[in-house]
Formats: sequence, C-alpha cells, structure tokens
Amino acid sequence: MGADHRVHRSPIQRKRSGRIGRMLIVTSAVLVAAVALAGPASADPPPVNTCTGGTGHTICFSLDRQDDGNIAVHLGIDVAMSRADAQAIIDHPGEEFSAKIFGDDPVYDNGLVSVPVTWSAAWDGGLSAEFDRVATFAQLNEDDGYFDGYIDELYGRIELVDFRSGQTRGFNSAVITGYY
Repeated sequence: MGADHRVHRSPIQRKRSGRIGRMLIVTSAVLVAAVALAGPASADPPPVNTCTGGTGHTICFSLDRQDDGNIAVHLGIDVAMSRADAQAIIDHPGEEFSAKIFGDDPVYDNGLVSVPVTWSAAWDGGLSAEFDRVATFAQLNEDDGYFDGYIDELYGRIELVDFRSGQTRGFNSAVITGYY
C-alpha cells in the first residue's frame, strides 16, 4: 500500500476551519439573496419629480425616461379659488390653460416644447389641471449636450387665462437639472 497523504489537523484546526466554512456559506447565501431581491440593474434613473407652492397654488413637474429613449413630461397644478369661480373659468369657450417647458439660462429662457392639457377640473379647493406629452432628448436639450459638459436646467410654465377678467396668471415650477 502507498503512503497515507492525508493531512492530520488538530481538533482546534478542524473546529476553526469548520466555522470559517460555515461563515463563507452564510455570507454567500446573504449576498445571493441581496442580489436576487435587488432585481436587475437599470441604466435609467428614477423619474425626477418636484412640487413647489406659492401663494394660492401648487405646481408639479416631472420627467421620466422611457425604455424607448424618450422622456415622459408631466405638469400639474392646483390653483386655490372657489368651486364656482373655477367652474366659470372652465365653462368659458376656449382653453383656460397652456403649458410649456423652458430652458433656464442666465441671459434668456428658451421655450422648448409645449405640453397639452390632459384634463382640468373644478373642485371644492379650486381649479386643477394636468399636462402630458412625450418628448425626445433632443427637444429637451437646452444646452449643447452631455459631451460638452453642459447640464440642462429645465422648468415648466403654466399659464391660466381668466376670461372673466382678461387676466393671465403665470406659474413656474422648480428647475430640474440633468443631461437631456
């Protein structure tokens, strides 16, 4: 018979290697579970959403990158007034709201895309409306672009025409920055 090539370990060495082996198995299982729960990694960032308020109004603006490479643009507004005043504005012929996305620049703000009204409604708290459209990156690229290092600064502007008085009120959202 040949020589016995088994390594003889002391009881302490066997106990220590057993603990280390169990720790490695538990650590591996935890890492595998964490990766499985996290799901697939996504190259697209989550939607950017910001809401701000002013005297008598709240305006929200969001940009959501879509799988097809476009961007879902959303604006929403609540304007405080009585239900009767809100309904009178809605009942007048013509569209009471308009919305547009602008590039925020130091010298001048450039209008990029119009965002059509999705719906408007009178309610006990006032007058509300939402605006939606899909835009391309090129439409929202208000500076030279990602490769030139210029970050785009975008905001939404909603205008409300009160046909009863002939006045137009303008509401600006907070600025969203990013590469578009």
